[in-house]
Amino acid sequence: MTDSDIQKTRKTHRDLTILAWIIVGVLGLNVSYFVGEEVGGIWFESSGDWMRIFNAWWIGIIKAMPTILIAFVAADFASLFQRYSEGEIYTEANAKTLDKAAFGLIGAGIWAAIVSPTLLQWIGQNFRGISVDFGDLALAVTMMGVMLYGLSLVFRDAVRVKQENDEFI
Repeated sequence: MTDSDIQKTRKTHRDLTILAWIIVGVLGLNVSYFVGEEVGGIWFESSGDWMRIFNAWWIGIIKAMPTILIAFVAADFASLFQRYSEGEIYTEANAKTLDKAAFGLIGAGIWAAIVSPTLLQWIGQNFRGISVDFGDLALAVTMMGVMLYGLSLVFRDAVRVKQENDEFI
């Protein structure tokens, strides 16, 4: 690979870093919309009842938690791409970042499918046990997390092989 190719690759990784941070920002705006939607309606109805406003804020957070977790995954990818742009490719830190991102996606899917519906049901005083709502999006996010975890295992092996090869040189 020529120096020109390496510079192009590093520039691409830098651009991906910026894009990942933009995604974090967009997801942050989305979270503020979810929470604002819950709080806004109560704000005008409650006549300053702070407990109802506080409860509405928590309901908004519960509904937005999958998006929050995905924003953390995007932030992980931003730091991964940043390290790539600095020439750090096959490192243990990058393998750990892929693991963390995979678990974040799995967590977001499980939160959307089980935790959020159950908590919202319990908050509504409708105690029927655990509620499961594995919609297409929750299933897709969970499966993407599982596939990313598989990729992180392959990447971890590549890091190990690189370290072994570096010892011979």
